[in-house]
Amino acid sequence: MTRTNVLASLLYRTAVSLKTMNFNKLVWKHNREKLISALSAMQFITGCIGLKNISLSQTEEIITILSTSYGYDQDELSNALKEATAMSGYSDEYEDLLFEMHAILSECLNNVVQTKKGYIGTISRYIKAFHNYPRAFLSLNDKSKISPTDAIEYSKPYLKLD
Repeated sequence: MTRTNVLASLLYRTAVSLKTMNFNKLVWKHNREKLISALSAMQFITGCIGLKNISLSQTEEIITILSTSYGYDQDELSNALKEATAMSGYSDEYEDLLFEMHAILSECLNNVVQTKKGYIGTISRYIKAFHNYPRAFLSLNDKSKISPTDAIEYSKPYLKLD
């Protein structure tokens, strides 16, 4: 298993957790900070996945940021990331997927901040569209793994793409 696989698994769990929440309650003023923090953490993890080859020193920084800024369990992350290998090359198709992941999270954060009419539904759709993307970066041994093409196909209904 690579460090990218470990981060993808963490990102997938976070996305599924957000997807299953009640969005009306999630965007209330006292929950808004939690939503913004979760989306920011997801954006950070997505950026880390984009590194492809995560060194041991980068691993230490990632663990520190995720535990201090976003409240993730440092011990759990430390063990999983340090035991994983650094190398994880992937094709251009994965690069396109990373771009889509960043775009969706940026749009989602933008909607949380701007609170335009219908923003709750928009946020819900974006999170539902996003939640399958990390599955493309999971380990080949993981039963939840899907191809980048499948991840994009699963998101289309939520993004209203043709």
